[in-house]
Amino acid sequence: SDADAFSSARIPVVRVNAHKMAATATASCVSAKALRATKAIAPSRVAFAAKPARRRNTLNVTTRALYFPTDTEYIAAIGADYPDAGIANWEEARCLFSDHGYNILDIRCEAEIDQIGNYPRSLPSDHFGGKIYEVPLILAKSQYDSEKGKKVMKNQEKNENFLKRVGEIFPDKNAKIIVSCSDGRNRAIQALEALDAAGYVNIVGLRGGYNMWNRTWDAKMRRRNLPGDFQEEWQHGADGCGVHATGATFQNQDAFQYADWKDDTEWITI
Repeated sequence: SDADAFSSARIPVVRVNAHKMAATATASCVSAKALRATKAIAPSRVAFAAKPARRRNTLNVTTRALYFPTDTEYIAAIGADYPDAGIANWEEARCLFSDHGYNILDIRCEAEIDQIGNYPRSLPSDHFGGKIYEVPLILAKSQYDSEKGKKVMKNQEKNENFLKRVGEIFPDKNAKIIVSCSDGRNRAIQALEALDAAGYVNIVGLRGGYNMWNRTWDAKMRRRNLPGDFQEEWQHGADGCGVHATGATFQNQDAFQYADWKDDTEWITI
């Protein structure tokens, strides 16, 4: 039964917000068949476009395990799955980054990083995993578009030094690399294809890109919202200043306005 399955699972699972997470993961995944019909992916790396294999500890596609640094079973399972699984969600990528020596390669352009946000520039003292590097795949400038009523990325052009710069950072083709664009779709697939063609073997795409990572982890690598049943609680009936029924204090609460996880920019094909 479902109850027995929950009681026997050792790994914490998302319960309330799982439907949103699953919808995000599904929407951000381009079918392997569709990609093979274009030049979006090399035949040798079809795994980049395929959904990660469901682990035995996951009840269904709407319930995903969460990363916690003390969960050795989860950490070991993720280490065994990658890089063969190809695409990692924000939980799996955090595990690869913190526990398995994977580096994050942010391929967004400089204007985009300045406008939307950046991965942590300084990591916690207890972090002994990978590092974060910024190498844009496509160069662009942020300009206001009166028709759209917002800033958009214009004057796009291929970064001719992309592979050269990546080679300077990662001279070893066995380097462990997580590739991240804004949403893990267009540019991430292009970069994965280029890196694969250049001979890199331990490369993983980040599902949902920086946008989904940033919704999950703050600048100090803390989880922004813990899993469970949450609701607004304005009465002081808990232990702390409760914005949630748990009585959580404001220490880990964010007033950050997130960008839509799905990037609506039409990025060029390099």
